[in-house]
Amino acid sequence: MLNYGLLTIPLIAILVIGGVIGFFAVYSFYPEKHENVSIDGKCYELVGMAHQKITNLTAEMKIRKMLLQLSKIEPQNAIIPIIFNGKDSETKNFVNRYDLAVTSNQKVIYFPNINGSVVTANITKTDLQSIIGNLSISDVLPSSKSVVSSIGIQPNKYITNDEEEDVSLLLEKIQKSRMVEIIHNSEGVDSAECRNET
Repeated sequence: MLNYGLLTIPLIAILVIGGVIGFFAVYSFYPEKHENVSIDGKCYELVGMAHQKITNLTAEMKIRKMLLQLSKIEPQNAIIPIIFNGKDSETKNFVNRYDLAVTSNQKVIYFPNINGSVVTANITKTDLQSIIGNLSISDVLPSSKSVVSSIGIQPNKYITNDEEEDVSLLLEKIQKSRMVEIIHNSEGVDSAECRNET
């Protein structure tokens, strides 16, 4: 007669070892983070350090955009409409910290079942300058998932469409120049096939 008790421990050991081997096999095939960019009709794939530099550049451009927008706003005591999002507790703390006048609060559910809010509110130019002036690149990276990383300045009466366009053109020029620099001076840059965007 077969004794199942004697087979239990070797069977568990085989399953554990198989699970560990399976994990490392899958992990070794996990795709590396990359970014595809097109500059002057040439396409590049950026991985490793080049990908990190592009990610940081994107965060830096978000901060610069808000600083440029703020530089267009007069008077100094202007009340500026902003939008931000995050977990309910974080957005509530942010509203209370800066004594914001909330104009709308849309409830959302983040994965997995986390209560959140998309908030529009009014803030003084001085407070917004303080917040943006203290932002670091790591605060604005997509991985930070903080309320301050989600702040955006809403269209308002202080910034004309022409001024908004000037800000956009200046940012595009700066970003293109920096991207060319990254492509020519970084490890992890390969030529890539250009794909049509549809």
